[in-house]
Amino acid sequence: MSKERKIENLKNKKLLILIIVVILIGIIVGSILIRNVIVNKRAEEEKYKLGENTSSSLIAKYIRKGVKIGGITGELEVLDTSDATAKAEDIEWGKTGYVNGEKIVGTMLTSNKVSYLKDKDAYFEEDKEVVDDLGNKITLPEGFKVSEETADLVEDGVVIEDKEGNQFVWIPAKTGSGVTIHTSIGDKTIIYQRTDFGKNAGNYGEYSETLPTDEEASVNANGGYYIGRFESGDKVSTEAKKLRESGDSQSNEVAIKSGQAPYNYITYDNSKKVSEGMASKNGYNTKTKLVSSYAWDTAINFIQIKTTNYGINSPQGNNYESEFSYIDILGKNQIKEQNTEVLVPTGQTTAVSNIYDMGGNCYERSSEIHIAELTARGGCYAENSYIAGPAGCRFYVDTNASLFGTFRIALFL
Repeated sequence: MSKERKIENLKNKKLLILIIVVILIGIIVGSILIRNVIVNKRAEEEKYKLGENTSSSLIAKYIRKGVKIGGITGELEVLDTSDATAKAEDIEWGKTGYVNGEKIVGTMLTSNKVSYLKDKDAYFEEDKEVVDDLGNKITLPEGFKVSEETADLVEDGVVIEDKEGNQFVWIPAKTGSGVTIHTSIGDKTIIYQRTDFGKNAGNYGEYSETLPTDEEASVNANGGYYIGRFESGDKVSTEAKKLRESGDSQSNEVAIKSGQAPYNYITYDNSKKVSEGMASKNGYNTKTKLVSSYAWDTAINFIQIKTTNYGINSPQGNNYESEFSYIDILGKNQIKEQNTEVLVPTGQTTAVSNIYDMGGNCYERSSEIHIAELTARGGCYAENSYIAGPAGCRFYVDTNASLFGTFRIALFL
């Protein structure tokens, strides 16, 4: 082998050794770097666990007390409720608590005052005695609640409401010597009886009705009865956004609410049938009836505690000569002009003691008799209120369906 060849081989060996050394050094350096990264990461984790990280967004009140996470020491105290025994009826209405780990809403009522109950949305599972702010007693029937729209005092109209939103107003009364209630203007006595409101309200002597025995028993046992807050409305026609027309169904569901199409074009027999059927249709544990002359007249006498002569002068009603603004069946604002005949939805006229429509809009059939014919009460949108339309007005009508007539329902416990 030549000298030059030997020198070349020696150079190659040195180069190879150098490369190997470089590689080894790279491996060693790389290992050190990787180890440092791992060590540093573990150190950071340990620092985080030990609470040395001050940039955490955790909130102490959401971490269990005594636990430290991300430098935040928990403040949340978790109470073991597994041995709790309270029920919803043990906690005041609307307030909350935790039993066996679950949130419950209280249903216990701490007062039987109307003013307390009116915003509780509490439907009672049995008849309940409630009182107004003056201590007057009211029997609230099963399945009803005190309405948010009630007055706090009996004299101003205590309103009850069923689960469908139908509303009735309490009328305190008894037969015989009556029932005495406390009012803001002194004690007043109300007797469950028929009343002659004078010549402006029709010839009383020509009308008659025997006191219904079921009504007598009910008012004397409970100290009163309920009358529909509004003249009867037709739920089906109202939902269709139209007033009733001749030939409309006589078996549509009745609704005692504001803003309803008045349930007119109805015969006496059907108004009686619909009235009596309301209780069973709505699941009431009470009796509903077509208003009698006793229920109608007593309601007027109740209203007259504070509104003198309401029976013979009820200008708040919808009558021929009246002028007022109203909302029509389509929900639009309208003006009823003077000396015009305009039928308006329920609950917009004659607002006295939380009772509407008695002094005008449609006349209302009752179970009273005029010699051989039937009786209607109150005012009518086609008549002048001072001539033939005050709330106490009586006039006789035939049994046929009428454009002008509807009916009112009374409720007895």
